[in-house]
Amino acid sequence: MSRAESTPRQDAGTTEPGAAPAARPGDDGAARTTTGARPRTVRAPNLLWTLGLFRDELVTTFRRWRTIALLGVLAAVPVLIGVAVRIETRGGSTAGGGGEGPAFIAQITNNGLFLVFTGLAATLPFFLPMAIGVIAGDAIAGEANAGTLRYLLVAPAGRTRLLLTKYATTMTFCLVATLVVAVSAFAVGALLFPLGELTTISGTRIGFAEGLGRALLIALVVAASLTGVAALGLFVSTLTNSGIAAMATTVGLLITVQILDQIPQLHALQPYFFSHYWLSFADLMRDPVYWDDLVRDLGLQSLYVAVFGSAAWARFTTKDITA
Repeated sequence: MSRAESTPRQDAGTTEPGAAPAARPGDDGAARTTTGARPRTVRAPNLLWTLGLFRDELVTTFRRWRTIALLGVLAAVPVLIGVAVRIETRGGSTAGGGGEGPAFIAQITNNGLFLVFTGLAATLPFFLPMAIGVIAGDAIAGEANAGTLRYLLVAPAGRTRLLLTKYATTMTFCLVATLVVAVSAFAVGALLFPLGELTTISGTRIGFAEGLGRALLIALVVAASLTGVAALGLFVSTLTNSGIAAMATTVGLLITVQILDQIPQLHALQPYFFSHYWLSFADLMRDPVYWDDLVRDLGLQSLYVAVFGSAAWARFTTKDITA
């Protein structure tokens, strides 16, 4: 952090009794007051510096082998689903005819674009949140464990700015991870199955261009649905100096919440679980779109971001940095 400097005005005569001594050149004038002194304002890092910090965080995050491996696993899930459906339907049978499997799986053979919806539905309950939990849990705790957190704070970043940069990086990973699933599913679906008009859940027909637009909108909604997990993981990351412990705790909380969301006796609490409305993105394939659960999902994620983001800020800004 840059220091505040004071440039005292040299007045003629002696110093009055009781007056504070003038600051000497090189003294830190932030803790002293001089007669007639006009301290200079500390200049905060400008926007370009902040964007540079954000860029460095993105490069560091996406160059790690762990991140590349997570994205590779996410991209492989739609490939496996598409190949399995192709093998199953080779003899003319219908995929998911028994009502099993992710949503939309029975429609994949009619239109490969449905593999996008199926891939997102298959990865959202576990794979996508787990990947987000790993990145968010390692955001602060990983730096502390590696001994680089103090060095980051020596630069004029500030704790709040660094925390926001870490969260923005995690949010970017949310979007990238979701798009990786969607793009992989679209490529495999176009390769193995026909493309064309889609039949919505409501039974109406929409054009391929509109269906592609809805697929992109669904991917954005899925990414937004993961913001609550990202905020929770960031808060956990401020509680410990062990990256592995933070990642394990975040993933453990994720699994616990989803188990609790399946227990009928907890139906009164389930609407407040961050995972409760995750699959509401399917309502975007209705005609007209059913917005109620989508709005509830986005509102609930905003609440989690506000609560756990504030908790992470309160913890991190008062935490003793020893590593």
